[in-house]
Amino acid sequence: MSIERSPEQLEHHRRLWRRILLIIAFSLSVSGYAVLAVYPETSMDKAISRAFLGIGLLVGGFVVALLSRVVP
Repeated sequence: MSIERSPEQLEHHRRLWRRILLIIAFSLSVSGYAVLAVYPETSMDKAISRAFLGIGLLVGGFVVALLSRVVP
């Protein structure tokens, strides 16, 4: 019992899915940059943990952006 969709509906669904993924990727990247911004008075322990988290968010955003172009 499968629901058949027209090619136009499938293309619309793909475009919508890509937009959603790009919005997620952009949000992750902006969050990564925001986490990387620290005050000069921040302790070294907090700065290092924020640096790892920020880079992780940036890489995650980059991966999601690539997946939105690779996955059909």
